[in-house]
Amino acid sequence: MKWGWLTLCIISFLVLIISCAPAQKTPKTATAPKTESSAEAKTQAITTQEKPTEIAADVKDLLSKHKTKITSVYYKYRGPETGANFHEFYIKGNKIKYKPHLELKTLDRPESYDSIFIDKVAKTAQSYCTADYCAYRGKKENLNYDDAYIETVFDWLSVTSAKKVGEEVIESRNTWKIETNKGILWVDTFYGIPLKADSSGKIYRFEQLAVNSVTDANVTP
Repeated sequence: MKWGWLTLCIISFLVLIISCAPAQKTPKTATAPKTESSAEAKTQAITTQEKPTEIAADVKDLLSKHKTKITSVYYKYRGPETGANFHEFYIKGNKIKYKPHLELKTLDRPESYDSIFIDKVAKTAQSYCTADYCAYRGKKENLNYDDAYIETVFDWLSVTSAKKVGEEVIESRNTWKIETNKGILWVDTFYGIPLKADSSGKIYRFEQLAVNSVTDANVTP
């Protein structure tokens, strides 16, 4: 009986000690904030920034030659807009005249025209009949500038990246084959303007160039 009472006292004492001890809190698992890896951060930085421009020094010099060598130019153009035919281009400064290929050579109707005049500063485009055999000479109508405009040899030189990938002779003229952000250009090494371009599989040709021969009268209605 004595030992039973003693055992009960010890058990009661231990229960009292345990109940008085501060309860341990279960530690919370800390959730680390999501952070981008350094590689992901770099990738995002590249995509949000403009791609770096890169033009080799020798190519840059070639593409700038026309600024000191050419004041005006005439050429025959063939591209997706012309099919197998050619348009005749006259360019001086910011003024352009081109004579589209005419399926019908007769110009005997009031709406007949043979020339498109473009002013790059005023952003205007107008059709005219100027040939001596026009039955109704003069202005025909105002055209939508964007629809009427066709990229010129000078427009093709406005590139953000360019590198030389070869050399070729086109129509007895030496050219550098240059890979650009617009496509492949074959640029005349003397005047620095393209004689040919290949963009997305479409071919553009600039033939029978005549440099510094276009007058103001050629590009003015």
